[in-house]
Amino acid sequence: MKYFEAIRIHLEEFKRDIENYSRELLYKELPVLSEEKFLLYEQTGNRLMYEKLYFERRKFLNVFFFVTLWHKEKIYIKKLEEIIYAICKEDTWALPAHVDMSKYDWKYTIDLFAAETAQALSCICHYLGKILSEECTDIIKENVWKRIIKPYVESEYGYHIWENWDNNWISVCASSIGSAVLYLPDDKGVRDKILDRVKLCLDKYIGGFSKDGVCLEGMSYFTYGMEYFFGFARQLYEYTDAEKNLYADKRLENIVLFQQNCFLPGGNTISFSDGSTNDRFRLGLACFLKSKFKGFEIPPIDLAMKFDSDGCYRFMANLQDDLWVSEFLEDKKSEYQAQKDEYKFIFYKEAQWAIWNSGDTGLAIKGGNNNEPHNHNDIGSFILSYAGEIFLKDLGCGEYTKDYFKDDTRYKIFNNRSLSHNVPLINGEEQKAGEEYKCLSFESPKTGQIRMSYASAYGLKNIELDRNVELYSNENIITIEDVLSSDKYTLTENLITSIKPKIENKRILITGKKATLCIDVENGGNININEVYFSNHKGVEERVWQIQFNCESEHDNCRIELKLGFNKKI
Repeated sequence: MKYFEAIRIHLEEFKRDIENYSRELLYKELPVLSEEKFLLYEQTGNRLMYEKLYFERRKFLNVFFFVTLWHKEKIYIKKLEEIIYAICKEDTWALPAHVDMSKYDWKYTIDLFAAETAQALSCICHYLGKILSEECTDIIKENVWKRIIKPYVESEYGYHIWENWDNNWISVCASSIGSAVLYLPDDKGVRDKILDRVKLCLDKYIGGFSKDGVCLEGMSYFTYGMEYFFGFARQLYEYTDAEKNLYADKRLENIVLFQQNCFLPGGNTISFSDGSTNDRFRLGLACFLKSKFKGFEIPPIDLAMKFDSDGCYRFMANLQDDLWVSEFLEDKKSEYQAQKDEYKFIFYKEAQWAIWNSGDTGLAIKGGNNNEPHNHNDIGSFILSYAGEIFLKDLGCGEYTKDYFKDDTRYKIFNNRSLSHNVPLINGEEQKAGEEYKCLSFESPKTGQIRMSYASAYGLKNIELDRNVELYSNENIITIEDVLSSDKYTLTENLITSIKPKIENKRILITGKKATLCIDVENGGNININEVYFSNHKGVEERVWQIQFNCESEHDNCRIELKLGFNKKI
């Protein structure tokens, strides 16, 4: 299929899904947000019950905005106005996990979703202001002002905690506020003051990426921050008649390439920290970036988000998936085809990431430190995939609860411990949390090879722990070697898979849908397999297998070498 034709079909499916939901939801009531469910987070740590209802309400808002925009029919206008009135009656637009109820103004907390709600309503007012009732547009302006713009403009820079961060929060919140004030009339004379502050925030956000362009939070958080950054940046560009162009920033030239480099062969994504193995990209954002940045590639269209892929129903991103994709199709100059390299090795020296794409085989490994954004104790962790299936995995994000984000409980949760990653134990001990526990060196002596030193991750001094990884072009075998220079410590390898392994004569076999991974172990003792259950990001219990074996080296150095190769099923 021609690439532009695939994009056109995806856009049609996006619109068809929304049309179908409009028929399904037209005579349904909005889910009710109750104080009882809001307080669950404080009482039990559970986030999901309240958030499920909250985001379902935002789904209604998205659906009936789009069908009203496309059709202008009275039945949709009436439904959309009912939804807007209901959202403007919510006690707070922020989520329970993000508010401090001891503060007198907690209901006006500006978190990600409060800011997004303000942006969405302001945008609706901009696009549909002439067909919505005057009462409805007045309600929007009043609520956006009192809940978001007024608390923001009357505070000093840094009052809102996210202004001190350099991650997706500062991008989403600042961009949403900037977008809202551009959409609404500046009848209070605050627009320029807010825009200056927003630009400071966004400069800080772009500075939060490594110099080589890596988002340490992973691809989904990259997408989240970028869709809002570029949404506001384009508005600002048009508002200032091209005088202020945030996407002319040279730092973005490396940053935007991060998305395409996160995909492994077959469509899996790198899940370090609180990432995911099945992230999807935003087609609207990708079409915009393709038109602006040299070297940017749109991934295969079947890896793009559908309307339902984002359970938070982010309004700005959905609007981009409609308008920006349509623009891209209208402006196409020539047929475009995604690039596919048989072998690609990407080395991020500063961020300490390396990624291999070799035919159907995908491999990624990280160094870093154990105090990164959305941190896991995972220095040396690697991911191995084949043709769209993960064989040795990094679990990514677990269920977000109150304990998940508390320092004293975070690393008791399986997903966040080094025990749930493909990294060894030293004397049976795991890695420790903190910036001082880090990878001391991460080098690539030649294309396809990584050497790293990471004894510091365990708090060990005066000894060395080195990991050597090799996957070269035209070779099917991956070599992973760990060497611990000590006669006082034991080395235990620890591998994680969601496919039940078998052991045959000290060979580990992991059989997937399209291939069998064969792991030959040199200097390894008896191989033990443990079954472990954990709660995934959606709160659903999952099972993995832990493969462990000790080093049986008789020398001062403990050394284990793994030879890994895939036998393709016929």
